[in-house]
Amino acid sequence: MLHATALSTSEQSTSAAATSTRLEDISFSVPAGHLLAVVGAADSGRSQLLQVLAGLRRPSTGRLQVWESELGTAPLPAGHLGYVVPSEDSLHGLLTVRETLMSAHFLRIAVSTPELRVDRVSHLLVGLGLETVASQRVALLSPAQRRRLMLGLALVTDTALVLCDEMTAGLDVRSQQEIVALLKFVAEDLPGRIVMHATETLGNLASYDSVLVLHEGRVCFHGPPRALAHYFSISTVDELYPRLAKRPAERWGESWSRHRDSYYQAFQLSSLHPGPTAETESESPLPADPPPAHPPAHTPASHPPAPAAELPSLAAQTLHLLRRRWTLWLRHQAEWLEHLALFILCPVITLLLVAPNTGYLSELRAGNTSADALWPAAYTCTMVLLIQGLMITLISLRSGFREIAAERVLFERECIGGLRVSAFLAAKLGFLIPLMAAHGAALILLAELTGASLPGPALLRLVLLMLTGIAFGCLCFGLSAASPSPAAAENRAWKLWAANLLLSGALLGFPRPLGMVVQPFLSLYQGWSGSIDTLAGLPVFAPLTQFVRTWFATPSSAMVALLLQAVAGIAMAAWGLKRRRLPPG
Repeated sequence: MLHATALSTSEQSTSAAATSTRLEDISFSVPAGHLLAVVGAADSGRSQLLQVLAGLRRPSTGRLQVWESELGTAPLPAGHLGYVVPSEDSLHGLLTVRETLMSAHFLRIAVSTPELRVDRVSHLLVGLGLETVASQRVALLSPAQRRRLMLGLALVTDTALVLCDEMTAGLDVRSQQEIVALLKFVAEDLPGRIVMHATETLGNLASYDSVLVLHEGRVCFHGPPRALAHYFSISTVDELYPRLAKRPAERWGESWSRHRDSYYQAFQLSSLHPGPTAETESESPLPADPPPAHPPAHTPASHPPAPAAELPSLAAQTLHLLRRRWTLWLRHQAEWLEHLALFILCPVITLLLVAPNTGYLSELRAGNTSADALWPAAYTCTMVLLIQGLMITLISLRSGFREIAAERVLFERECIGGLRVSAFLAAKLGFLIPLMAAHGAALILLAELTGASLPGPALLRLVLLMLTGIAFGCLCFGLSAASPSPAAAENRAWKLWAANLLLSGALLGFPRPLGMVVQPFLSLYQGWSGSIDTLAGLPVFAPLTQFVRTWFATPSSAMVALLLQAVAGIAMAAWGLKRRRLPPG
């Protein structure tokens, strides 16, 4: 049973930075075992209503009760809520249909044997009509099959409230009929379940148990589909939207508030109010009395939902997401080929840039400390370390900026299903940090093996280079979580890299007090200067201090600064992930 009383929302901006329609005095009631269509033209408030029910948007006034839960004070357990937004970004195209459902099951249900998981997913595949494409990758599915799969993700648990937004948009007539029939089956499949479908399409309304009509954020009607034409004085439902446009939404809402209780009583919908009102609207062409009632043969019992399944632990969710991310990485040929190219090209480019001067390093290792060998060797050491730092930050940028922003819709869907933000964050870091460490190791080891090895502790410089990549990658990772889109995340990450490049060079000429203020915030400078300081005590260090007149961080202080930058990036990512973004539409 769902009751909404006098719900209103203030104007809020969606993820697309557009001002959304305000909901005004939304009141309706939905009995158990019900399929409800929420219809309205563009900007009617359909999606906003579903977002309120899903907990993505808070009502400014009103009361919302689903079973015994008062939403806003005691939200529905994750296992009782399914929210379906047919976005192309809400599925992993490289997983198969079965793997997608199994992954959702792993993230939402803790106690289950492999046999039970397989049985549950197999049951879903049959019910959704997807058993013939179970082994097919999601990217190869038809639009209608993807909608079915998205619905299945909301049903891996015994979901009591299923919210669907525009499930039939863009589909052919036959597919629309099949999707609506499937929604009807889903509503009747579990005792007490309520399915709500927000749609602009007026076809197939006869298949719904009732229709809620919204116009500019107000309820204009709620009743069985057969009463629509009579209530709005239209010959066919296709005339509904032009009819609504002829009167202000406020007048439609006031008219419906007078007729609501009598309609609810006549059609055996659960009344929100103690009894019908006697007022009528004399100037309105709408009938003061409802059409003759034809009560349904049976009314579904108001069964409360079964207890929600226990969610997996933080560690279990993290490990599953980490395995899934590496699986996707291996299947995404362009992604791993790009990293393979970076593994090879970045060290090679570094070597090519310093190749003309590697002979001076050989002379230095042979013990030649004359000025003719020492000064060029010092310059070469500076350039090798700077180029390595530039390469590792560039790799980190390419890996970090898209990691969250590109999966934002999918993340929001899985959070509604019970995914912990901390598990998602930990899994992403478990993927990125080893990758950055491996790139840093490749840059150092290839240099050591091909004649561009520097004097001093190579292992310490390896740690510093790895930390530089990890710190900058975490900062880009944080920007990815805090950005509204992958394009915005990429733009901000490139600006951060440009600032590191320009300021790290400019610091060589900055006054020392100003440089020391800026230096702690630059990953590139910390990694480079800490690596330079590993040469302290060697003959090559004295010339370095002559032509690079700046302060060098010690290796330990550089490590601390880089670790703090990594922590700052992770904190930014956690903050960005907790700022729930509304799905498209």
